[in-house]
Parts: sequence; C-alpha cells; structure tokens
Amino acid sequence: MKKLCYGLLTLAILVGSAFAVAAGPGPGGPGGPGPEGLLDRLLSLKLTDAQKHDVAVVLKNNRQAFDAGMAAMREAFDAMGLVMRTEPGNEERVRQASRAVAAAGEDMAVMRGKVEASVLALLTPEQRKLWEETLPPRPPRDAKERFHAGHELVNEWIDSHAGRNS
Repeated sequence: MKKLCYGLLTLAILVGSAFAVAAGPGPGGPGGPGPEGLLDRLLSLKLTDAQKHDVAVVLKNNRQAFDAGMAAMREAFDAMGLVMRTEPGNEERVRQASRAVAAAGEDMAVMRGKVEASVLALLTPEQRKLWEETLPPRPPRDAKERFHAGHELVNEWIDSHAGRNS
C-alpha cells in the first residue's frame, strides 16, 4: 500500500507539472498556471499582424480539443479520487483509474506538442529562440527539498508509531 501511495503521489506531481509546463508562465509570476502564461509568451514575441492571425487560427482550431482534454483530465482525476476514497484496497480499480489519468495526460501532452510545433513553424528563427528563452523555469531545487522534507516527516511519524523494525 505504501508503494501504491508513493506511486500515486508521484503520478499526481508529474501530471501537475505537465499542466504547469503546458500553461507556461502565468499569474503569480513565471511558471504560474493558466492561459495568461501562453498569452505573455506570445506577446513577448512581437508578432506581426499576419503572424498574430495565423497563430490565433492555430489556437482557435485546437481550442475545443484542449477544452475536451482538460475535461477528460478533470474527470480522470475525479474518478481516481473516488476510487481512492471508496475502494483504496481494490488494486485493479486503482490501476484502472491511474491508467485513465496517465492516458488523459498523455493525450494532452501530444496535443500540446502538435500545437506548439504548428505555432513554431509560423515564427522567425529569432522568435523561436525567444520562445525557448521564455519557457517556464524548472521548479526550484528547494521545492524538491520541501517534498523530501515532507516525505521524511511522514517516515518519522510512521517510525514513531510503528517502530523502526516493524
């Protein structure tokens, strides 16, 4: 069960990270979630009017697919949460729910990659370079350390109540 909990936590962190990367910088500073992050990146490129139109058409043509993908992600997470609340010991149901979350995240990553490739094809080499430079920063090292510290706190609690040799 402990491995399952760690696995689910890792999956949730990975999927959350994928959302943050897909969204780009947004509210709350660089790396924040939301469509504002994409808009900030696009505005920094100083697109021509023709490029603005072409990029907007690419995004508009994919808007419904992104909305559907986000809805699928929410449904998959909700379904996994329900399984974890009602049947946490049912390994097959937990695995099915976990696979559904992973599949929805995979679909969103593929869609994002295709859309980004279409947008990049519309940019000049200088704009592509700027696009790369405005990628959201990787999570700060101390965020990993905070996760590790939280993990250690859980381990200490377990050991204090179950003993180290149990």
